[in-house]
Amino acid sequence: MIFQVMGKQGSKILKKQNRDNHIDELLAQKTIYSRAKNYQGLLIILTVPIPIIISLIVKFSPSLIDQSSYIFVLYTIIAATSEKVLESTIDRLKKIAASIKESFDTKVLGIIDNDSLNLVLIDREIVRRYSNKKRESQKEIDLVTDWYSLEIKKIKTNVASLLCQRTNITYDFSIRKRYKFLIIILSVATFLILLAIALSRDLSLKDFVIEVILPSIPVIMFAYKEINSNTESIDNLNHLRNLIESLIKEIKINDNIDEHQLRSIQNRIYQNRLLSPLIPDFIYKRLRPKLEDEMNYSIKEQIKILRTTTYIAHS
Repeated sequence: MIFQVMGKQGSKILKKQNRDNHIDELLAQKTIYSRAKNYQGLLIILTVPIPIIISLIVKFSPSLIDQSSYIFVLYTIIAATSEKVLESTIDRLKKIAASIKESFDTKVLGIIDNDSLNLVLIDREIVRRYSNKKRESQKEIDLVTDWYSLEIKKIKTNVASLLCQRTNITYDFSIRKRYKFLIIILSVATFLILLAIALSRDLSLKDFVIEVILPSIPVIMFAYKEINSNTESIDNLNHLRNLIESLIKEIKINDNIDEHQLRSIQNRIYQNRLLSPLIPDFIYKRLRPKLEDEMNYSIKEQIKILRTTTYIAHS
């Protein structure tokens, strides 16, 4: 259901997002995600370069060749155990960060709460604990200032909130497609390097299985898990993007959207944050300028379309 209600929702969002308490929330969730990514980085090191290093050490240390079977079996056991422990820690940190971001979105965008969501209880002490260090850096503060596009300033209704949700979805969608491609490249490259090392020696079938197939298992399992969960996330984001695009086609810029529709979209956004694999910070840093430029351009064009639709409707 759509209503004609006038207000200053766009301006309210832009003011709220830069209040100290909301800046602290963004700094806190950024810190927590970074910690989770550090653990994931350790997981990647365990599953990608370590088997290559072990293969090189075995190759150039004749005294270890006879023990290679035991070395690779031991490595596989350690890697599998470490993966379970690290994944549990990462999932917990993701849930805390997603809960903080959910609090930020509901307050800043004016979206009603959903008490049935499996959120972590977030109090100001938690936000303070994780934001305090980044508060000392003006550069870090600048990175989370004006989180949503300034283009929404002139939108008077909660269409502004919908466009902000669309920004979250589109931004995440774009970067996940790139990350999925990177994971495929890394996993294939790791296997080929292991294969090249093995082929440089005259290996029996048994040695090939032990020195190539066995150390590749953690890599393959990690890549499969990341690619599969990332694909599900991309599909979910694409579904949400299509849902929002369909809704935008039905509205005019001065309409007010049913708050339950916004809440329904926000539910999917939150669940996607919980289930999606983490993207390394260096990928975000590299792609951020380009993605933010695309985001601002997209918002500007979307507002033009909504205004045109409104003008035609009143003509």
